[in-house]
Amino acid sequence: MLTPMEIRNQQFSRGMRGLKEEEVKNFLYYVAQNYEALYSENARLKEQIQRLEYELARYRKLEDTMNNSLILAQQAAEEYKANARKEAEFILENAKRRIAEMLFVYQEIIKRLNIFNAEMKAQLRSELELLEKNQSKIDEMADFFYSKDVKEIMEKLEKITLKEDEHGQDNGS
Repeated sequence: MLTPMEIRNQQFSRGMRGLKEEEVKNFLYYVAQNYEALYSENARLKEQIQRLEYELARYRKLEDTMNNSLILAQQAAEEYKANARKEAEFILENAKRRIAEMLFVYQEIIKRLNIFNAEMKAQLRSELELLEKNQSKIDEMADFFYSKDVKEIMEKLEKITLKEDEHGQDNGS
């Protein structure tokens, strides 16, 4: 690339009909100034491009890091979700099993209570029948002991006394 200094220091050879030297120098000076401004701007733009490319590379790395982090976060979230679902299913199955076991225990208790009540009723019926038989016997005995015949016997017994016979002996008649 041509530098502004090279434009300023450029020497021309002289020909027969040469150009006006002052006009050429003024024009070259003007071109050199414009070229110097363009050259400086170009250098500044190259620096800016380099800086922006560096920042762009940094942002791309950051973007890649963020994308990788996002992917890892999504994978972790899916894994946590799957683990939470498995744990919930395990807890649910365990609860169902425990409820079924408790219901079975309660059903067994109810069966045993029904058996106990049936046995108790049978035993009480048996005891009640025995009591009724005893009451029947007591009633029979009461009928007998409170009957008119027993009253007559008792009355006769009260009238019986010992009489002495001639010999001084008791005669029970």
